[in-house]
Amino acid sequence: MLLSYDDPSPSLLDDVAPEVASGVLTTSLWILVASIAVLILVMVWAHAARISRGRRVERILRPIRPRLLALAADEEPEGEPPGRLSRYRARVVDRAVLDLLGKVRGGAVTALVDILDGHGTVDGALRGVRSLSATTRARSAQVLGATRRPEHAAPLAGLLTDRDRAVRSTAVRALGVLGDATYADAVLRAVREVGGISGVPSHVAADALLAMGDDVREAVRRGLDDPDPGVRYVAATVAARGGMASLLPRILHLFRTDRDERVRAAAARTLGMIGDGRVIDDLGRALGAHESATVRLATATALGELGAPAAIPPLRTVLADPDRRLAEVAAGALASLGRRGEAVLVDALERGTIPSEISVRDTSVVSEDDLAALASLGAVTAFGIRERRPDLYDLATSARRAGELTHHDEEPTP
Repeated sequence: MLLSYDDPSPSLLDDVAPEVASGVLTTSLWILVASIAVLILVMVWAHAARISRGRRVERILRPIRPRLLALAADEEPEGEPPGRLSRYRARVVDRAVLDLLGKVRGGAVTALVDILDGHGTVDGALRGVRSLSATTRARSAQVLGATRRPEHAAPLAGLLTDRDRAVRSTAVRALGVLGDATYADAVLRAVREVGGISGVPSHVAADALLAMGDDVREAVRRGLDDPDPGVRYVAATVAARGGMASLLPRILHLFRTDRDERVRAAAARTLGMIGDGRVIDDLGRALGAHESATVRLATATALGELGAPAAIPPLRTVLADPDRRLAEVAAGALASLGRRGEAVLVDALERGTIPSEISVRDTSVVSEDDLAALASLGAVTAFGIRERRPDLYDLATSARRAGELTHHDEEPTP
């Protein structure tokens, strides 16, 4: 028999607690429902506001658009120009003009920039580069670059050391639009990481320098010796531009000795685009397994770019490499080398095995069937063999399936 226990002094909470807990739960549920309702209302309002703003912009641009398009086509527009616009309408027109400026050249640029001048937008941008707002500084840099006026290069160059990375990136793009190589060194320096703060993205700086033309050659030459690997990477990438073949010895030295694999990969791609067959031996040695995957892939691509028959033997050695990407890139490079390159691929397919002179370093990890499948897959990817040689395509498909099954069987059981 269980003993009963009666509390001689029961607490008031014993009676109130269930009601309090129920009230708190109910209140929480109502708050959640109200929050969801508010969120839905905000989303609906934002969508409606976006539609309304789009319609308002369209109403403003509809009577002006024919004139803008005529100016963009460097033609004389019909009718009288619009009168003085309100501040909001002028901003709407300015955005449309800036969109068009990215697509036009010659006299059309001058005509469209005159509209920005008339609205005071260019003068405002010159003042805006000193604004406390990073958004304003970035927008000002975009406007100054769009004008294509050389006198705006100096204020843009001043933004290359801005504390905001987005502002610096916009200024670099704007200098690229201007096409003035005067500040090519400053653009390269903007890539550096300073005080733990990332520099301008490499591709942004490279695009700007490429837009500046061949006058950046000396800046690129200096960039190849810069202590910052990001600067060397950009310089090596830009050196692939036509007319910079004189930099070949320095690029080759960079490829041989640099410690940064991204820099070496960029140098490899540049060597391929410069197109000097004397670098084939150096590129061939870089296909070895001791190199990083990044360098090997860039090297295989460069050998294909050279277009020289002497590139076939080194590319053939990696047709059955365990790295599937490298095998496919090598196959694509061979296919680009004409009949002799394609003959190597066809031979790999017809035999379905690894060429005897290629040593497999670790057969316990990668089987011969798997390696043969890699070569087959690369060959099929490289040139439309399905239509040209359906028999070889069937061989490739079978080899690939066999390789996938073998690879699956060799995976350790968890």
